[in-house]
Amino acid sequence: MGPELEQAVHELALRMRMIRAIQEDAAPDDALTEREALILHLLKERGQMTVTQIAEAWPNVSESTVSMTITKLWRKLGLVSKTISPENQRITQVELTDKGVAELENIFKQRSMRIKALFDSINMTDEEKKVMISICQRGVKVLDQFLSPARVPKKE
Repeated sequence: MGPELEQAVHELALRMRMIRAIQEDAAPDDALTEREALILHLLKERGQMTVTQIAEAWPNVSESTVSMTITKLWRKLGLVSKTISPENQRITQVELTDKGVAELENIFKQRSMRIKALFDSINMTDEEKKVMISICQRGVKVLDQFLSPARVPKKE
């Protein structure tokens, strides 16, 4: 990567982080944290999972932290359901509720609107869009290799 591209990526990343910080500051106190939203996204992609399977998706986060997060999503927010496995009562199965699906769809809709607004405002040509899609897809492949298979959501 040349110095101009590196500088452009750093500048874009800085501004994206600043916008995210502004949005987080403006969010209501009961807004989902990033970890909560990621758990919902993981459950949407994979369906029902155990607490252990969810915890394996995040290195350096303990299973107890994930369990506490899931308990909040379940008890306080009603976004997931928890079921004790009939085969092994030490295992808790977690899945999205209809309310959780709706919340996740709202998150995706808001994210799509922000991305669309950005790309509409910079007037990308069709060729630039194709190049951007290709670059993003290649970046996803590289990041998928970095992440273990257990952490990469499976496409349906």
